[in-house]
Formats: sequence, C-alpha cells, structure tokens
Amino acid sequence: MTQDRNTAKIEVRDLHKSFGSKHVLQGLNLSIEAGKSLAVIGGSGTGKSVLIKNIIGLMEPDSGAILIDGEDVVGMSVAERERVTRKFGMLFQGAALFDSLPVWENVAFGLMQSQGMNRREAREAALEAMVQVGLETDIADRSPAELSGGMQKRAGLARAIATKPEILFFDEPTTGLDPIMGSVIDNLIVKSVRELGATALSITHDMASARRIADNIAMIYEGRIVWHGPVSEIDHSGNEMLDQFIHGRSDGPIQLRVAG
Repeated sequence: MTQDRNTAKIEVRDLHKSFGSKHVLQGLNLSIEAGKSLAVIGGSGTGKSVLIKNIIGLMEPDSGAILIDGEDVVGMSVAERERVTRKFGMLFQGAALFDSLPVWENVAFGLMQSQGMNRREAREAALEAMVQVGLETDIADRSPAELSGGMQKRAGLARAIATKPEILFFDEPTTGLDPIMGSVIDNLIVKSVRELGATALSITHDMASARRIADNIAMIYEGRIVWHGPVSEIDHSGNEMLDQFIHGRSDGPIQLRVAG
C-alpha cells in the first residue's frame, strides 16, 4: 500500500499492559517513520519485550492503540491480523530455529506457511536469503544444532528477510554473541534493512549495537518512553536517565532494586 507521508509506519498510542498488580506498560507512546530504523533501549524488566510482543500480536494490550500503516490492529479478527502480520519479519532472541527442520526449511518457513510457496521455489528463495546474510548454501540441509551461535543468528536473519517484509523486528539481536560476531550481525541487519527498504524496530540493552543499527533511539523506563531522538544526539541529550543508562552508572535517577 502507498505510505502517506503523514502516516507513521508504526504508531503506538497510550499503550497499557499489566500482569496482575505489575504494571509493565503505562501509557506508552511511540512512532516510527517508514524506512527508518528505531532501537528501543532500557534495562531488564522495563517493558521492551512486552512492547514488541504487543506490536507483533503475541500479546493483547489492556488498552491503547497500535497502528500499522494507519490501521489499528488492536481487536482485529484473526484473519485481519494475519493480513497485517504478513508485512512483518522477525529475528528472535537466540534465533529460535526449529531443531526438527533443516536450515533451509527454517529459512523458508514463512514462505511455505504464510505465502503457500511450493517447496522447490521456497528452497531457491531460502538459498538466496542465506547468501544475502553470508551463509554458505552447502549448510542448507544441516540441522540447526550443527551451526555455531553466529551462524544460527544469520539463519534467523535469513528467515526474517526471506519473505521480503515491509517491517523487521529484532529482539536483542546480539545477545549471546562475542563483540566481533555482534558487530558482524549488526552490519548484516543494516544491510538487510537498507536493501529491503524496510522499517525496523529493535529492542536491545547493548548500546554499541543500538548505535550501529539505528537511525533513532527511544529509551523506555517504567513502561513509558522517556527520551526519543536521533542516534547523533544521545551523547548530549540533557536527559539524566538516558545519560546514566548509556554510561552504565549506578548513581542517577534510575534506581535498581537489589535484594539484600
């Protein structure tokens, strides 16, 4: 569909999500322009994962709106939601590959399940996606268990881009990787997003990664966005919470509760 210049690709309005007495998202607002890459940063337990799960439909918010291309997906029927989620590609934390399937079938999973592509065409598309992320095609028939952590992450990225999505989600993309492999994955993410012309939303606590992959940064704290702006401004934002987080200081407005 044609993107209206005034319409955000993703817009979250006054989003609330609680689990019992624990209020995780507390009126969160966020907007992502088409073709831009946003990294949401914040400490553990601040609501990053809950936010992304609500946007992709793995959770339903208690209240608020989530607009994709101007359409509110909250409360949509399953069929309507499927139509919207076909625009999505996702790289899960830990890659989340299916052990029972060879690498190429993992990469082609969305092509066959959501798009109904036949196995021969899906395999060709999967091999093409693998090449794009620097995987040798001779590993196509191997089990994911035979791959290193970095190769599994690349296979997960290949699966995310194989359907040529309009929106890509990255859940802690560098977790569990050494700094060099983390940098390699980040560069592949940037390359993949640029080649697809996709909009990207990443959640991470890794500031080096966030600086590499994002155009803009949003910081979440206690279920709300407390700062949102260009990557180039984070080192002189004037925001005490952001400053404390990016420099890893224990003293500041963010107080960690440590059990005695």
